[in-house]
Amino acid sequence: MKLQGKTALISGGGTGIGAAIARALHAEGAQVTVCGRRPEPLQLLCSELGERAHWTTCDVAQDGAAADAIQATTKRWGGLDLLVNNAGVFLAKPLTEISDAEIDLLTGVNLRGLLSLSREAIPALVASKGAIVNIGSVSANRPLPGASLYAGLKAAVEHVTRCLAVELGPAGVRVNCVAPGLTETDMSAPLTQNADMLAQQVAATPLGRLGAPEDIAPAVVYLASDPWVTGQVIQSSGGLFI
Repeated sequence: MKLQGKTALISGGGTGIGAAIARALHAEGAQVTVCGRRPEPLQLLCSELGERAHWTTCDVAQDGAAADAIQATTKRWGGLDLLVNNAGVFLAKPLTEISDAEIDLLTGVNLRGLLSLSREAIPALVASKGAIVNIGSVSANRPLPGASLYAGLKAAVEHVTRCLAVELGPAGVRVNCVAPGLTETDMSAPLTQNADMLAQQVAATPLGRLGAPEDIAPAVVYLASDPWVTGQVIQSSGGLFI
């Protein structure tokens, strides 16, 4: 029960990696709020977890949504100890085929939403000497064709992590990042359902298999509970990027 009495907010928390993180934090004693655009998976997860679980709808790319999610969390639990910026949108297309609307969508969710949630959470995290864990991607450092938009935003997430660690460290707030490799989720289906791509990724992974959401969650638990680690990017990829 490393996180007993602690409160966490997980964006994109209804399915995939976000849901696995919520389950892992809850199992360690944390009170969790999960937020996302669709109420149904959020409700289902909270019904599964039972006590110490709460949900609120939130499209992190929309104006005011981040403030509403933080307010809903602190009102429910009385404070905030951990923000997990997990919400994300994936797109695999050559740049010449990407529309301005798609650029706005991915930037809004993968970067703007992360910045907005972090900004709104800072007062509560300073009060609790809490932590932020951002969910990045090995694509930030492992170039792939057709991933310039997504990978570029994830590279920004890594550097935002380092900058915020320096900015918030004097206030006692730690900021770290977990970078998954290819993980079997609904979001990654365009890659995992491509037999050639899947075989290539598995062959390049020293542990020899595709990741599962439950493989990513322990790194988040570690970063949520270690008081002396900040500004770091932990690869959780089975060795895909070393």
